[in-house]
Order: sequence, then structure tokens, then C-alpha cells
Amino acid sequence: MGFLSFLKSKPEPAVTPASAPAAASPPPPAPAPDAAAIVTRAEIVDERHRLCGYRFNAPLPEQAMLEALVAAHVPDFAQRRVALVPVTMDAVVFNRHLPLVAPNTVFLLDRKVANLPVDQIAGRISALRASGSKVALRGVSLEADDAQLLAVCDVVLLHLQEHTLAEFQTLSKQLRLRYPDLKLVVDGVESWDEQRMCLSWGANYFMGHFLTTSDKVDPDAKIDQSRMTSIELLNLLRTDAELPAMIEVAKRDPGMTYQVLQWANAPSNGQATKVTSLQQAFMVLGRNQLYRGLTVSMFRLGGGATKERDESLLEVALTRARFLETCSTLPQSKRDELFLVGLLSLFDVLLGVPMAKLVDKMHLSDDIRNVLLGSEGVYSPYLMMVLLLERDKVDRALAIAETLEVDIDGLPQVGQAAFHWAQESMQQTGADS
Repeated sequence: MGFLSFLKSKPEPAVTPASAPAAASPPPPAPAPDAAAIVTRAEIVDERHRLCGYRFNAPLPEQAMLEALVAAHVPDFAQRRVALVPVTMDAVVFNRHLPLVAPNTVFLLDRKVANLPVDQIAGRISALRASGSKVALRGVSLEADDAQLLAVCDVVLLHLQEHTLAEFQTLSKQLRLRYPDLKLVVDGVESWDEQRMCLSWGANYFMGHFLTTSDKVDPDAKIDQSRMTSIELLNLLRTDAELPAMIEVAKRDPGMTYQVLQWANAPSNGQATKVTSLQQAFMVLGRNQLYRGLTVSMFRLGGGATKERDESLLEVALTRARFLETCSTLPQSKRDELFLVGLLSLFDVLLGVPMAKLVDKMHLSDDIRNVLLGSEGVYSPYLMMVLLLERDKVDRALAIAETLEVDIDGLPQVGQAAFHWAQESMQQTGADS
């Protein structure tokens, strides 16, 4: 099933995930007790630039936080991918962590915050591992007291900003040398240069905002032909061009022709006979869903060395777009534009070209152009709100939500549903997109 078909089958925006086959659909999120139960996520990216999991948290006392993560179906997520969950030593003693145990759950303990004798911390680590979970430890050093802990944990988390570069280099290299089976996660990575530096010193996983930042922007860079074809089709759709003009553009790119025909022939479209022409395909798909499908497919047209990174960006963009679309009670046309804002907000990162250059090539409404170029406009507060939530700035995000008259009590469900929807769409389209 292609992306377009998945999006086409999506119901009107609501605060529950889009419909899908029962076997693939996660259960709907349980109601959150209040707006403070917003679950925040931080991306975990591996050495190949794959988004392999998330650190989950919520701005609540620990017991309520753990309950919020269970309600957000984090254990279901951890059946497939890494879920890093911070817990205290007391949570382990009283078995509060057990509802979150899953094959890919990694519980994060803080060595310094615990302030316990080494043998007691080692006991907590053993208890976590006995429950079937992996254990990450932060706040470690190369001192002899920590050797016992490093020998029994699975992952060490270092924060780049908590050390000088010389200290960090020594610590990471020595950990890699002395404990070759340990996985090393680096938090606080803010740029791709920092990511490459940490990788060269032995890190396996990376956390921070680097994934959604531009690496090397080339103002003279050319956009590849497949993406130029997509942009041209998007422009024609946006300006209500006639069908023959769109067909003529699509025919120039055999890959695009193949993709559109695949979308049209997806089982969810219910075609009794096979669609064999672009004219038929465009009629089956419709303008609005074709526009969305082309926009999403831009993330998957590059291939090559950036394929894994592009896929990770797509996941973030889909979550962002779905959240923006479903967080308000604006008219449907405005919600459609907010969805596009979410997707397009990462196009400059995806393509490595300035946003102004991309916007000049696309026919967009003034409202979309303004927000993408960083100007004040009707959609700017919405994008700022979701960016703050992505950076765990919940209080500031809620303040903006209040000015927008967004249902604050409903935001936890909206956020969880958007995340599940993006996960579901990635699963259903990963093989054939």
C-alpha cells in the first residue's frame, strides 16, 4: 500500500489514529487525566541515521509519568523499537517499572542522582535485567567504583554538554576500549558536525536536535529531476491545472508514472479492474490526496547515501503534520494547509537547499509561504507550538495553545494519536513506497 492510498483512506481529522487493518492498528490512546500528561519524545538515531527509537517522558511525578507512558502505549511501541524510559532507583525497588517492560524497553538510571552505594545500584540493575529489560546508565565515570556498574549495564548515556570536548573524547574512547560490549548513547547533539565527531569517538546512538537541522546547505545546489517533477506536479495541482497538462509532466519521469499507477492500483482504492493509464490514475486518486501523496513521496525520492536519514525525517514530518492538522477546530481547508506546513517545514533539511529557494519553486498560499520563511502569519503560532513540544518546552507550548483557543485538555490525546498515526503509516508503506 502506497502513502497516497493510506492518506486517501484517512477519515476526517480527529483525535484518534486513522483507520487501518485491525492487525496493524494500535489501540486508541487512553484518555489523559489533564494537559500535564502530554508525553514528550526525543529521537534516538543510530550510526546509519535511522530513527531507531525514542526517549519517552512526561512532566509529571514519577508514578503518574509511568502511568501516562503506559496509557500512551509505550510498551506496544517497544515491541518493535527502542523505548528509553527514565526511572528512579525507588521505582525499581517497588516494581513500578514492570508495566513498561517489553522486548525493546531500556530503563535509564542516573548514577549521580541515585547517591547510593555501588552494590545497591548494581542490585537495581540486576533486578531490571531480570525483568527482561535492558539498562542504560548515565552519570558514570572511569573511576574504579563505577567499573562494577559498567560491567553489568547494557548502555551508557553521556551528555555532550556536560563535559569539555577533551574530557568527553577521553571518556567515550576509554569506555569503548574497556567495555567493548557496551552501547554508547550521546545526548545533547545539536549539529551534524557534532554527530560525526561523536561517531568517530565510538558512539553508537545519538540524541538531540541535529536530525531536524540542515547539514551542509548549498545555495547553488540543484534539486534532482524526480523531485523537480514532483514540484512541477504540485504546482499544477495547486493552481488547478487541467488534467492533460499534469499527465504531460508525469510522463517525463518513468519513475513518477510507475509510482502514480501503483498508488491508483492499491487494494484500498477498490478498483475492480487494473488502472493502466495516468489519466485513469489521476481520476481515481483525486487532486487533494494526490497533492499530499506527492508531498510525502518527496522524502523517498532521493535514495543513495541519505536514504535512512530521509526516512527518519519523514517520520518526524508526518508526526508534526498530523499533529498540526488535528490540534485545532479550524475549517478543513485550513487544517489541510497546516498538514502541508508540517511536511514542508523540513524540506530545506531534506534537500540541503535554502527554504527561500524551495518556496520560490512552489505555488503556495501566502499563509504557508510566510510560516516557512519565518515570517509572522496565521500559521506561525501553530508551528511554534509543535516545535516547542518537540523540544520538551511543554509550558511554553501550552501558553501558545491557550492563545489559539486550542483544546488544551485534549492535546495529550492529539499528540499520542498523531504519533501512532505516523508510526502506522510508516509501517504500512515501508515496503512498497
